[in-house]
Parts: sequence; C-alpha cells; structure tokens
Amino acid sequence: MSHRRSLRFSKTTCPICGSKEVARDDNKGDLLCTNCGHIIVRTETRAVGKFDIAQHLKRSGKMNFAGLQQVTGASEDKLFGVIRNMQDMGLLSEIQGQYSLTKKGQRWYRQRLGQEWGY
Repeated sequence: MSHRRSLRFSKTTCPICGSKEVARDDNKGDLLCTNCGHIIVRTETRAVGKFDIAQHLKRSGKMNFAGLQQVTGASEDKLFGVIRNMQDMGLLSEIQGQYSLTKKGQRWYRQRLGQEWGY
C-alpha cells in the first residue's frame, strides 16, 4: 500500500521565502512550502477519524475524553462528533467516563486494519 502524502494547497504565505506555494499535509497537519521546503506548523487541530480513535483504544484498552483528545490532537467539537457517531454505530461504549471498543468495534477495527495492510 502506498503511503503517499495527501497534500492540498493552502492560502498561506511562507514566512521564509514569501512563496504562495504552500501545501497542507492532511496526515500530519503541517503546512509545507513547496518552494523552499520550510515546514510551517499549523495552529489548527487536525481532523480525527474513527480508525484513529479505535487504534488508540485497542492499544490502551480504555481512555477518557481528555486522554483521547491529547493523543489524537483533535478539538473538543471534532472529537465529540466522531465519538458520538461511533457510539451510534455501536462501536464504542462509555462506562463512568471511560470509552472502550465494543465487540462490534473490535471486529470493525480488525477489518479496517486488514484493509490498510491489503488483506
């Protein structure tokens, strides 16, 4: 599977060379100047997906909202929306403020992991 960067051009100007050829790396959340190569760290929080949350929960077992926010780097609104969606799908359960994957969530994660590795 190819791990090519997903770049989108941004309206930002490079502070080093002044070029307007600045691209956003959606995977890392950085801005890159395609002219001089300078990496501009983005101040926004990055988007978070269901797979990211499932991966952290699979590794850690249970996590609270603040812990998930810290490891994913997402804003409260974005993270809350994805968690709510996962709960509606039956992938997550919340017990006393701790989120964990349900059995359905664990199967979904294994299936997605297989797709990532080309199985």
